[in-house]
Amino acid sequence: MSVLSEKSAKRVVLIISIGLLISSLTQKCYCTTTLCNDSSFVFLLGPLGFFYSWAGATWLANPLLITSWIVINRNPKMSLITSLLATILSLCFLLFHKILDNENGDVREITGYQLGYWLWVASSVSMLIGNSLLCFSKPKPPII
Repeated sequence: MSVLSEKSAKRVVLIISIGLLISSLTQKCYCTTTLCNDSSFVFLLGPLGFFYSWAGATWLANPLLITSWIVINRNPKMSLITSLLATILSLCFLLFHKILDNENGDVREITGYQLGYWLWVASSVSMLIGNSLLCFSKPKPPII
């Protein structure tokens, strides 16, 4: 892959991943027994939930994904690793059945996942796939 096409490929991967994350922020992400939460609200207040539950710890996929975006040009392998971790963490949210639902400390059952959640996961997955293609499609130097 030439330097110019590799740079273009990285740009496309970034645009897709960032676009999916921004799109996710306009949607509902998951529902509890009382309401469906806005992704933008969860994105902004997620660090608070991190301290109260393991389900909230999956919010850490966001800084990992953002790190992946930042280092893609300087350190593609680090970008691959952080996008892999972001994907794993975002999918781990499916393992939890209850989550802190409000500032009063009420824990509610998760009753469903909305489009915002899936777009959020797709943002990490697209970054992982793009990084994988970029890292593993480079031609190997000849062995002498």
